[in-house]
Amino acid sequence: MKQKPKKELLLKLSIASFITIIAASVIFSGLYSILLSLEVKIEDLWWTVIIATISSIIIGITLSTIMNIAFLNPINELCDVTKRVSNGDFSVRLKERTKKNGEIKKDEMSVLTHNFNIMVNELDKNKVLRSDFVTNISHEFKSPLANIKGHAELIKKCKSPEDIKEYCDNIIEAANNLTTLTSNILKLSKLENHVILEPSDFRIDEQVRQAIILLEDKWESKNINLNIDLDEISIFCDESLFLQVWLNLISNAIKFTDDGGDINIILKKYEKEVVFTIKDSGIGMSEEVKERIFDKFYQGDTSHAKEGNGLGLALVKKILDISHCKIEVLSEEGKGSTFIVRIPLD
Repeated sequence: MKQKPKKELLLKLSIASFITIIAASVIFSGLYSILLSLEVKIEDLWWTVIIATISSIIIGITLSTIMNIAFLNPINELCDVTKRVSNGDFSVRLKERTKKNGEIKKDEMSVLTHNFNIMVNELDKNKVLRSDFVTNISHEFKSPLANIKGHAELIKKCKSPEDIKEYCDNIIEAANNLTTLTSNILKLSKLENHVILEPSDFRIDEQVRQAIILLEDKWESKNINLNIDLDEISIFCDESLFLQVWLNLISNAIKFTDDGGDINIILKKYEKEVVFTIKDSGIGMSEEVKERIFDKFYQGDTSHAKEGNGLGLALVKKILDISHCKIEVLSEEGKGSTFIVRIPLD
């Protein structure tokens, strides 16, 4: 695959050389015919030099113009925008050359231009993500720390054992939120830095049941009805990472489902894939939220009234991506949400 661009380039150079030879031959033949019609002796050395000089000038000007239009102008433009990108301007884009049907042309400069635009677009997104990261991480750390500080000051002044216990519980909860936040940040960072997967055979249905049991306190406290339908299925993946997927998806469904609501958890095996579906009767989400639901630190609940730090689904997406799995989201406001995980079997 790596040799294909080189072969294409050699082919184009060969064609260009062939065209140049033909053009030179045509020019020489034309001048020769003109001189013959004028009864000029071609054997004369000076006329030979003149013919060669004129032909060289014409060919040189033609080739220089073609090279300048086809190669040098795009390269100069690329140099200019590259300098702007190096100075932090990620809004620049190169004009892409396309066919009549809108497809990108396959020549080297067109492919280079297209890839450059993709790169700058990703850099622009990363710039926004870094800005969001600083804002969100500041908020996520500031609130629990303020909570801990405020309750610690209340304990110093409080004499009621019951109140002291309540304040201590609040401090513990805030500390747990900070622990979860830092843990998720470390997990996500590890995954983004090319973590080595450790796949093994395990029963995915048993793992989902384990996740449900670990979250029992949460769904029981809200009197949520769980409807579970799990086929007996074994897969070959990283077991510890997939436990994080089920814990986050089930926990997320519980968080956004009202008291007494329903959650359906289904696991089915098909010919080429395993499909895990979790559907809740919760608040659902808008199109805007659906588009950003897997972004780091993004929370559809902008008031931060519900627990969470916006890293759970980002972690799920990253685990599934590196495991070559897919996740889909179906949701409408007020009609609940459905998350579908597809795990290939081949």
